[in-house]
Amino acid sequence: MRAHRTEGDLHVQAIAGSHVVIFGFDWPAARAGGLQGFALHRTDHGTGRADWLQSQKRYLSTDPGTARGALVSTRRHPLQTFQWADYTAQPDADYTYRVVALGGTPAALTTLAEAAVTVRTITRTASGHAVHFNRGAVAAQEYARRFNNRAPEDVPNGQAFDWLSRGLLESLLAFIDQAHSGDALHVAIYEARYAPVLAALRQARGRGVDVRLIYDAKQNGDDDSPAFPREENIDQIDAAHLDDAAIAREQNPSYIAHNKFLVLSKQGTPAAVWSGSVNWSQNGFFGQLNAGHEVWNEAVARRFLAYWEQLSADPGGADLRAAVTAALPLPARWPDGCTPVFSPRQERDALDRYIAGIGQADVVLLTLAFSIDAQLGQALAPEHAGLRYVLMDGLKGNKTQVDKLKQTVRQIRATESGRVAIGAYLRTNALDQFLIERSNAMAEHVQFVHTKFMLLDPLGARPLVITGSANFSAASSKQNDENMLVIAGDHDVADIYLGEFMRSYTHYAFRDAVQSAAQSGKPFVSKPLNEDRSWAADYYGTGFRSRQRQYFSRSTV
Repeated sequence: MRAHRTEGDLHVQAIAGSHVVIFGFDWPAARAGGLQGFALHRTDHGTGRADWLQSQKRYLSTDPGTARGALVSTRRHPLQTFQWADYTAQPDADYTYRVVALGGTPAALTTLAEAAVTVRTITRTASGHAVHFNRGAVAAQEYARRFNNRAPEDVPNGQAFDWLSRGLLESLLAFIDQAHSGDALHVAIYEARYAPVLAALRQARGRGVDVRLIYDAKQNGDDDSPAFPREENIDQIDAAHLDDAAIAREQNPSYIAHNKFLVLSKQGTPAAVWSGSVNWSQNGFFGQLNAGHEVWNEAVARRFLAYWEQLSADPGGADLRAAVTAALPLPARWPDGCTPVFSPRQERDALDRYIAGIGQADVVLLTLAFSIDAQLGQALAPEHAGLRYVLMDGLKGNKTQVDKLKQTVRQIRATESGRVAIGAYLRTNALDQFLIERSNAMAEHVQFVHTKFMLLDPLGARPLVITGSANFSAASSKQNDENMLVIAGDHDVADIYLGEFMRSYTHYAFRDAVQSAAQSGKPFVSKPLNEDRSWAADYYGTGFRSRQRQYFSRSTV
């Protein structure tokens, strides 16, 4: 949900998702020279707790020698930005935030204006969506503070895994637990390598649930390496005593059965689907950034079940492409609500439609786990009056491929509208105030960002959310088994994804800048808070920061 408030010269917008509340502040340019920054106070109406929110940057002149990595009150060390977020919110909670614009000096801060907004965070939307993101940040200051950078398995009582999951694994287990005698669970999964999920399916069978599981079993190995994920999938499925309920997807060994979804049917009627980007692996739930997306909608669940039934015969690529394209054609225009899109398709029509939407959108936010499709790069590279954010796991491939990726990233970054953040972590504590971070030791193919979603005008009148298992690539369109959800005009769903995108983008943009500086041989300088009130000047005019200020504070560019 969203809440606006203007008091005097201060304007505030709060955008509440499930675990994140984003804030946009606005302040007149004529008075920017008197602004030290903003303080945030939060009241949790459920617990009654009320206190000032904290951040990590501080004034040098008034810092008494706070320990490295420690947080400080925004009332004493205000936020010098016009866009910020509370990442400590909990779902299904009521909060009042008091935003205070501060002037004066670091030693004697004065109140210039204040405004309060009240929001309620989301568990499940009125339209039947529940979205679950894991932490997606083993490399994080908070992980270093909480767990002293110990490996997750070395932290007692599974506390680190619980923190990293952030409800993602728990939501999948809870979804499975809702199936009872006479119900059915139809699963299509690329990596079935996490024993607790398979154990939950086995327990469901014990309750009288009809469990059927399609898994990737392509013979893509050789003498030097076993087929992946075939061999591990078979071993785990056998260990869970689910082999008689499992269907091996073996056709087209050069392609992959990349789905990750479950359809829940209640007493013979499809009721809901749990989909998203997460593979059933330790890295999927606890390491790389992933999302699980529940949709409680019979029509959507029926379409997923119909697609599952096509896959269950283990068809070849040509047959499946023709069947999917014929049975599940794209609508002439994305209707309001949720539209499933399945692959492989005979053409890259869905992908090209996603890309076409970029040129028509004021604001675009996009996550990429692997590469940048050529047409996608061409759509992102031109200068635009709006904003384009791209979050990538890394630059991967052979030298030719990496060089092309670097060129595309440079082209996007050369515009005033475009920003690209690439996964990284703090490898040194040379930066003032910051702790060393550990890498994600669970990573195999993707370390940081595994989500696949695009947001078009998330704060606009008709936001578009595109999310699922498919990377934005030709292979995911025409070759692999994939699914996507296209959700149009649903503000609550857009608000959840917007908060989670900005959480991860902000996290990695800073670390990417530090790493880039190190690679260039120029030391990265972590700046303390500005003390002469000149910091705000860069947030006015026509540049990126000014556009961001306007967008997040007033829902328009």
